[in-house]
Amino acid sequence: MSIDEHIADLRSAIEAELMRARSRAFEDLLRAAARVRAASNDAERAAALERAGLEFADTPAVLELLGALAPSPAAEDPGAQRFARVRVAEIQLYHAAQMKSGRAAGDVYTALKPQMDAAREAYREKFLTPVNGTADYLHAEFVRTLANNDAALLGPAYPGPLV
Repeated sequence: MSIDEHIADLRSAIEAELMRARSRAFEDLLRAAARVRAASNDAERAAALERAGLEFADTPAVLELLGALAPSPAAEDPGAQRFARVRVAEIQLYHAAQMKSGRAAGDVYTALKPQMDAAREAYREKFLTPVNGTADYLHAEFVRTLANNDAALLGPAYPGPLV
């Protein structure tokens, strides 16, 4: 094998390794972007950006991009917050036994499905429009009040936040 053939083989091997490295870097970036975009609150958003900061510490442009991808916190809407608190308080008051059994079973949503679905639909109709950017205060109130700040207690059937 001639020196030119060795150089050509070496060049091919380097190019193949560069392609694999670029592909891995792109996959890492996509995973980090997905974590940032999936954040449903400021704490999750900060944690996702902090993790990305560790992964991409030597690439400030990537961190800037991920920061731009982070969903901006929704504008506070006292009416939506009040609506959520009242609806969840009504569920808590009128369906206390079902709520307690749902908590005990680790599946509040199944125990209170009709009431929670009705509240979700009313909240969606009244507050969630594509342009207003209202946060899902109802989901936060379900977690805080019905599930004692443990989202896992809502159970596997719970569909998650509306936004």
